[in-house]
Order: sequence, then structure tokens, then C-alpha cells
Amino acid sequence: MGALALIFTAAMLGPPATLPCAKEAKLSALVVEVRSADYRGDREALARLDQMLGELDDARLAEYRDYWRGFARWRRAQNGFNETPTPGDLVSDLELAIDYFKASLARRPDWVEAKLAMVGCWGNLAYLAGGDAAKKKAILAELVPAYKWLQENGQDNPRALWIIGGMQFAAPPPYGGDIPRAAATLRRGVALSWPAAGAAPEVPAWSPSWGGPENLMNLAYMYSHVPNPDRAAALAYAEGAVTAVPEWHYVRDILLPQIEALPVAVAAR
Repeated sequence: MGALALIFTAAMLGPPATLPCAKEAKLSALVVEVRSADYRGDREALARLDQMLGELDDARLAEYRDYWRGFARWRRAQNGFNETPTPGDLVSDLELAIDYFKASLARRPDWVEAKLAMVGCWGNLAYLAGGDAAKKKAILAELVPAYKWLQENGQDNPRALWIIGGMQFAAPPPYGGDIPRAAATLRRGVALSWPAAGAAPEVPAWSPSWGGPENLMNLAYMYSHVPNPDRAAALAYAEGAVTAVPEWHYVRDILLPQIEALPVAVAAR
């Protein structure tokens, strides 16, 4: 059933039997703001929204509150990688994000959404560790088993596939450096995101549903940063991502110009 058919059906059925309570509505509104701030690269807003989420005290929503607090800090750090000079608070943001995700897992053990986010944070921390062998070893001791768990349990989750595909491309061997495998993983992530994009309106905003545009972005980045860039493929994926999220600062203002600056391939005669 298409999106228009779903809307028509919902209208015919009338409003839901129960309306969301005030705290549910507040959480939904804050989640929408977090996702927008992430795409806009607004690090100040992400820090503020973390604090606002912390003021929600409904125990029924606690795992989601903690998840989105972690998400806000995680994405605050990731957006910091796009700034010059690089902010000095990336490690503290990532460590705080992991604490929030662990709090979420304490309420909902083995929740794939929190676990995949932690893998992403540890991957960022491993990169930031640079040449500090002892620090990197400690991070990998947590990252590697969590990544293996994600490979086994996240194959039907577009957000997990975004993490897995990114690792398959960017991580050093034996976990990364496999471009064809990474591309297949990311394309599967795009395909799996379509059902969520057409989900019924009653799906709550706080239920994690991102991933489709992120997989498109990773494909665009990958095809523009391989030894022999594929400008046409990279451009198509980047345009798909920014069409899905027009306000996405990184794709619109950084990645797309990089791709457009690549030489146009000359067809063989």
C-alpha cells in the first residue's frame, strides 16, 4: 500500500482511540528536533537537546529517552569531525553517548539499536585514539565483540547495516578494506529502509527509523573516495541522500561539492 493509500485509510478509520500523553508528545517533539539538529550540523542544539531529554521522567519511555540522549551526543561528535579546527570535546561526547546507550541497554538488554550506536561510537573513539596503542587496544576490546554480535544480529536492520558497511569499507583489515562487500551491505541497508519510510502514521517518532539516507550518504562517500572514484555513482547516491534530507549540511555543503569537483569520466571509443 502506498503512502497516499495509507493516509486515505487512516482518514477513513478516524483518529486513534487514545491520544498520546503529554510526555509522549514531548519526547516525540524532542526526537524530531534532535534529528534535524544532527542533519543541520547544529552541535550547540544537540547539547541543549540532550539536557532537555534528561528532564523527561516517564519510566515507560526511559530506554528511548536514554537512547536519544546518546544519539544527540554521538551525532554532536560526528558533526564535529566536519569542523576546522576539530573541536576538543569529541572524545567526551562519545564517552557520554556510550554511557547513555549502556543505560538504555540496562532497561532493554540486547536492544540492537543501542548496541549498533555503541559500535559506531567505539569506531569513532578508535579513530581518535590515533597512535596511542594502549588506548586503542582498550577500545577494540569492547568494539570487536560488539561488532561481531552486530554482524550476527543486525542483518535486517538498515541502521546496523550502515555501521557494518562503514566498517567493511573504512576499518583496517581484517574487518575493513572490502569495497564490493561494503557496497552490497550499504545497498541492502537502503532497500530495507523503504518499509520504514512508508510505515503507518501511528509509529512513534521516538522509535529509531533513520538509516536510509545514511546508507546513501556512505555509498556516495565510498564511491568518491576509492582509488578510482566513480563520479556518476557517487553523485547519484549523494543527490538521493540530499533529496531525502534537503537540510543535510554535510552532504549538501561538503560531500556534494567534493564529488562535483571530481573529473568527469571520458567514455571509451
